[in-house]
Amino acid sequence: MGSTTDQLTSAGLIRPPKFLKNNIQYEVMTGSFAYGVSGNSSDIDIYGFCIPTKDIIFPHLRGEILGFGKPTERFEQYQQHHINDSEYKKEYDINIYNIVKYFQLAMDMNPNMIDSLFVPIRCILHQTQVGEHVRSNRKLFLSKKCYYKFKGYAYSQLHKMKTKAIREFIKFCDSWNLDPYIDINDGMEIIRNGSIGNPAPAIELFKSLIKQIETNGNRSKRIESVIKYGFDVKFAYHVVRLLDESRQLLEEGDLDIEKSKEHLKAIRRGEVKEEEVIEYFNRQEKSLQALYDKSKLRHSPDESAIKKLLLECLEMHYGSLDNAIKKESNLQIDMLHDLRGLISKYERIE
Repeated sequence: MGSTTDQLTSAGLIRPPKFLKNNIQYEVMTGSFAYGVSGNSSDIDIYGFCIPTKDIIFPHLRGEILGFGKPTERFEQYQQHHINDSEYKKEYDINIYNIVKYFQLAMDMNPNMIDSLFVPIRCILHQTQVGEHVRSNRKLFLSKKCYYKFKGYAYSQLHKMKTKAIREFIKFCDSWNLDPYIDINDGMEIIRNGSIGNPAPAIELFKSLIKQIETNGNRSKRIESVIKYGFDVKFAYHVVRLLDESRQLLEEGDLDIEKSKEHLKAIRRGEVKEEEVIEYFNRQEKSLQALYDKSKLRHSPDESAIKKLLLECLEMHYGSLDNAIKKESNLQIDMLHDLRGLISKYERIE
């Protein structure tokens, strides 16, 4: 069976680049399903990677000279969000990356890519021999960069959790007795009819607040959470999740992304206060620094080993890469190393 992305393409629900169909090597469910905290209304977040045509990976094969003239076709990723499959009553967010981009992001310890490599087996939707090879070597991507990347993402989620825009909008709606999901034109009409004096300032504020909480005309789903709990519990559980994942990586050099699911479920149910989440962040931030200092994880990624893995995957898919890249023999590498050493030695003498 093909990937979910292929199935959605066949159903006419998405229209990705033609080469993507039947070229996806690894596709998984991430997000709340993978973390073990999903609800009945949760979207299905899909991440994965594909191998595009050889001349996209190696543009010189079709005559491109880097930096000269108009660049030929590029492909880094295909993204499509809010895909509504009415037949199965599911909504998908899809992110499929060029394998090269995927490797680079994973090597940089991007939390989304690392999560996708460490999802439980039940979350694997599609996997070729190439995908299996990458997953079996997933620890190769791990490094202490996780401390900075995961903490940085956690901080951004903390900021979003505490954002004032939705709270101000809800407060405004309460003052005018408006439904927070009201159509903007209907809202303006109610404000206009209910105003004593000039309604323009209130209308402009209403429009400004809506602009801050809408994306592509869609009102934020976070409103319900803020009304019910006083803060955004989804952003809150991501704060805790990211910090816990960073701790696991530094302590164990491995990752079980369901390990904190009971704590995360409690946050999503509103059983943990906003102040407790903030305190948790502050406490973990301090302890993670000590873990970083003594962690046995490599300080930076082994780029040469990851590149070797990438070339192995490309050869598994394309066959020989002799016409695409020139590989130096071990003897050539040793000779270049000795030559650089001699040059450095005589430079010091001078």
